[in-house]
Amino acid sequence: MNLPIVVAGGGGGTVRGGQHIVYDEPAPMANLHLTLLDSVGVRLDSFADSTGRIDTLAEPVHLAG
Repeated sequence: MNLPIVVAGGGGGTVRGGQHIVYDEPAPMANLHLTLLDSVGVRLDSFADSTGRIDTLAEPVHLAG
């Protein structure tokens, strides 16, 4: 409960910095993991006990194709 997490980096430009996100209800740490995996191109529907992604953390990634 109430575990402070710092996400550093974002050199690729996929993670927004300078945020303080507070949830009204407890959220699984796996939501952060799922969001970070998604930001590096690993697309999963779920990870461990995740209930969704942290939409305010990641920016869309546009891959050249």
